[in-house]
Amino acid sequence: MADSDGSDLPSLEDDIFAVAHSVEIEQGAQAQPRLKLQSERAQDLAERTREFVGRDVGALAAGFGIFVLVDALMMWAPLMMSRRQSLAPQFVTLLVLAFGLGGLLVVKVGGRWRAFGLGMMVAWVFLTLVSVGFLTGLSVPL
Repeated sequence: MADSDGSDLPSLEDDIFAVAHSVEIEQGAQAQPRLKLQSERAQDLAERTREFVGRDVGALAAGFGIFVLVDALMMWAPLMMSRRQSLAPQFVTLLVLAFGLGGLLVVKVGGRWRAFGLGMMVAWVFLTLVSVGFLTGLSVPL
């Protein structure tokens, strides 16, 4: 359809509703499929998993271990005394260490330190649950 003024230029209606007379096909598109094969996807996933396990899980375990070591040093003396004093200072210190420093590493620093800070927080929660709060100073002294 041409414009009503008689010119042979195509109108917008012609551009929108016209049927293509020839379809262009890329030469390289027929040679290789655009989607990856399942085995290639599985290999990519395995490589990413190995990279994650080697780097991030190691940093998470290091954060966990460092916090357990610091917790053992801080809580050894108060828990071995026959007459226990308040564990509030140890509780506050361990809480600030795990969630203050650990949260700072996760939010502000990033990188491998993110997993290290997360390991410290996970260690605090783990030790609190396993020891019913005795190892983190959360429980009331008996």
